[in-house]
Amino acid sequence: MDIEDLTLEEKCENLMNVVVESRKRFSKMCVEYEQKSSIMENKMLNLQLESLSKARFKSKHTVPNLDVDSMKKEVDDFTNDIQERQQRIEKLYKSLRNTEQIVLQLKEDKIGMKLKQPLTAESRITITKSHKSK
Repeated sequence: MDIEDLTLEEKCENLMNVVVESRKRFSKMCVEYEQKSSIMENKMLNLQLESLSKARFKSKHTVPNLDVDSMKKEVDDFTNDIQERQQRIEKLYKSLRNTEQIVLQLKEDKIGMKLKQPLTAESRITITKSHKSK
């Protein structure tokens, strides 16, 4: 069979097969390249880690010897101070709540409001008239 004897569809099909095969081959090569490059990167990183772990570093400044007991006492004093302040804040919050409840009770106290009204005859007459008109 000659190339000239093939129909246009057969030529297209052959070309598509060539494209598909080249893509398969190229993708396989790409995958292999990615795997090999990641293996090499890992080896390089491991070598860097090994060289860094073997190197000895000297500090520029020496760390002063601190008294652990005095630092522990300071931290304990600080925590105690914070706890005391927190307790004071909680007490203030409770007293504020209690005061707020008392104020609300006084505002809603109808008997106390009636006692505060004047007890003159004129005021009683005007209150009675207002109740009758309702």
